[in-house]
Amino acid sequence: MILGSVVLAGGRSRRMGRPKESLPIGGSTLLGLAVERLLLTTHPVIVLARDGEQDLPPLPIECEIAYDSDAGAGPMKALRDALRLHEGQADAVLVIGCDYPFLDERAIGWLAGELGDHDCVVPKALGRLQPLCAIYRTRLRTRVEALVRDGVDTIRTVAEEPRARILDEDRLRAFDPELRFLRNVNDPASYEAAVRELGQ
Repeated sequence: MILGSVVLAGGRSRRMGRPKESLPIGGSTLLGLAVERLLLTTHPVIVLARDGEQDLPPLPIECEIAYDSDAGAGPMKALRDALRLHEGQADAVLVIGCDYPFLDERAIGWLAGELGDHDCVVPKALGRLQPLCAIYRTRLRTRVEALVRDGVDTIRTVAEEPRARILDEDRLRAFDPELRFLRNVNDPASYEAAVRELGQ
């Protein structure tokens, strides 16, 4: 299976109060760290930015930069864009937000191994689906486009499709007892905690 990836970097970071993608962490930035790790396990790696005016941090030259077809329209349309961008290049796409600093190559490989013949594999931790740390087959593009046309704006809808696979908490904890790879940074407190853990 050829696994590509998309990092969604077009959010407004309202809870953080400043652009998350450029926050320093682990000797890089949140976005830079995500791209560096994805390059170890996926191809192509595409950063989906808001538009050409967005000020992105320095990124490895091996990654590609694309722009939301409908900036600010939400993650469902971003998923549609991600699948379109990888069609003909990859069998499946890992879609993540730029704020998962603990998602490493080991966790990516494990998630990919859990996909099997399903259309997508989506973790569910602490009672919540994690659709922005999940893998979707590119063959879902037509279905996702139909959902978008019907006005569906929540990406969780895809995880409720019959051929989706939900990884429950027991399964997740068997791999990662602390659910570390699913920790993201949404606000200053969680960011500062991640910086302390990863170092600068």
